[in-house]
This record gives sequence, C-alpha cells and structure tokens, in this order.
Amino acid sequence: MKNLFLSAVAATATLASCSTVSSILQNTFPYNATILVTAGSPANTTLSNVSVAQSINQLTGAGANVRDIRVSNATISVGSNASMGIFKSVKVYLSNNGSNEVLVASREDIPDNVGTSLSLDLNTSTTFDHIMKSGAVQERLVYVLKQSPTSDISVKTSIGFSSVPNTNP
Repeated sequence: MKNLFLSAVAATATLASCSTVSSILQNTFPYNATILVTAGSPANTTLSNVSVAQSINQLTGAGANVRDIRVSNATISVGSNASMGIFKSVKVYLSNNGSNEVLVASREDIPDNVGTSLSLDLNTSTTFDHIMKSGAVQERLVYVLKQSPTSDISVKTSIGFSSVPNTNP
C-alpha cells in the first residue's frame, strides 16, 4: 500500500511539473529576426526592410492554448563591427503576411555612443493574437540612418511576448 501511495505521489508531481513547464513555455515566447542594412544606404532617409518570421503555432505549436499576446521586451543589436549609434530612429512592425501591420516597438533620438545593443520602447497597449496566431508573420524594420554605412550591417531584433492561458480553447 505504501508503494502504491508513493507511486501516486510521484505521478502527480511529475504531471504537475510537466503542466507547469508547459504553462511557462506557452506564456512567454521569443521572436527573433535579422535584416541587412547594405553599405551605401542613404542617410537621413526613411528606409525599411522586411524579414519573414514564425507564428506562435510554428514557434510553440500551442497557438490555441494562449490569448492576450503582448510584447514584454524588445531589443535591437548589430554586430561588433558597427554601433547602434548609426541609427537616428528605428521602428519595428509585425504583420500577418504584409497586412494588419502593427507597431511593436520603437526608439527615437538614438545617441551616438549607445554600443551594439539597444532596448526599445514597447507598444504595450496592443494585443498581437491576430498576428502571432496567423500562418505567416512578417517583421518590417523602419529606420533612419545618421550616416551612410561603409559596410553591410546585420541587424537583429529580439522580441519577447507574454500571454495568458486560454481556458476555453
């Protein structure tokens, strides 16, 4: 009887821990995209590049299990051969296959000596369910350069999203 009780406790603990891990994975998820700013891109002009991304279904396979998807953090970085100070401003938009575009994060008046990474100001007032649950997510980076780069610059955006469990899938 003692072995049966211990087995039941172990099984319950295992199921509870799996459920907790699943809940954590479904409630926070990352999104990364990379674009290339080419050498000779003009300064003081609004430019943009598009990067194809993945939906939450592709990232976690659990799109039906979450709702109220909101941005929780956003950073942008460049390789060690450049500085984020080359940008005057950056804006990150997400859309589902080019339509229903929504501003995710931005930063204006970027200082010259900021380094290779920069935290962005978040758009926390919007939910991204309709975009992140769609089949094809696109990121568009809109930026203005302070000066024309002398070599290609790889720019990586990292966006963290949070959500709540959908109790009525």
